[in-house]
Amino acid sequence: MRKEASLSIVEDVKNKKFLMVQNQRGINKGCMNFPGGKQEPGETMEECVIRETFEETGLTIKNPVKVGYVEFPTKDFFVHVYKSTEFSGTIHENKDEAKVFWIDEKDIPYAEMREADRDFLPEIMAGKYVARRYIYDENFHLQEIINLEKNF
Repeated sequence: MRKEASLSIVEDVKNKKFLMVQNQRGINKGCMNFPGGKQEPGETMEECVIRETFEETGLTIKNPVKVGYVEFPTKDFFVHVYKSTEFSGTIHENKDEAKVFWIDEKDIPYAEMREADRDFLPEIMAGKYVARRYIYDENFHLQEIINLEKNF
């Protein structure tokens, strides 16, 4: 079954930091990434990214802007990437789900991220919209990267 999901890049412009998580469970256990998760029935993707960011971090984001779309068809995951620079609240952790922390852009731990994230994130950070398909094998090794049209 097709799983639509969101990924939330939250930037604290004033302090020049980004909100990241280290996943403690699921398909990305141990990997560094950004908050996000699966869309619930009847929920828009914007509602999804706001809810998932709040559930994982305690922050309420405002005015998320879509900056990318990445597909993982062999894992049946289709991810809409948003960026937010407006937020309120204080970060908290759900230690069973993810460790949450702020980090300088220059210190983003690319080596601890999935190959796809290492591929598209620098372009998004440079202000580009990214639309890609990543083909992974059954052992989660990246086999192919396909550029897509921006129709998502």
